[in-house]
Amino acid sequence: MDYVCVLYGYDKGISLSDCTRQQASQIIEVTLDWIFYNDIPLSYKTSDLLKNDKSYLYWSTVNRHCVICQKPHAELAHYHAVGRGRNRRKINHIGNQVLALCPNHHREQHQIGMDSFNEKYKLHDSWVDVDERLNRMLKGETNGRSIMD
Repeated sequence: MDYVCVLYGYDKGISLSDCTRQQASQIIEVTLDWIFYNDIPLSYKTSDLLKNDKSYLYWSTVNRHCVICQKPHAELAHYHAVGRGRNRRKINHIGNQVLALCPNHHREQHQIGMDSFNEKYKLHDSWVDVDERLNRMLKGETNGRSIMD
């Protein structure tokens, strides 16, 4: 809690018993950042409860943990297909949406279709907008290096 106070510039300490929604959201975001940074596994029930939380979805996607089952080394699934004839390592992905899905869930997404997949896993409005970090990842970079290295 002290870290959140310093990070966001609060004068007084924060208590979960009387904090605002914004403060609670900030606490959750910092906690999720710490969990993913330290590679702490989440139980299926915890990840199921959080799958509509934008911070959870973003950090799962950036760290390539399946947003459904939390398996590591997930693939970045596009909401709108990249399409044939376009080199995904060269196009700009900004404006698209993605989620980290393990190979099994990614395959299922393609097999049953986007609407059925989103309904089955309650992923409506859960897809993450591609930012510069995700754009670089989608082009095959990790920390400035190709994922093929």
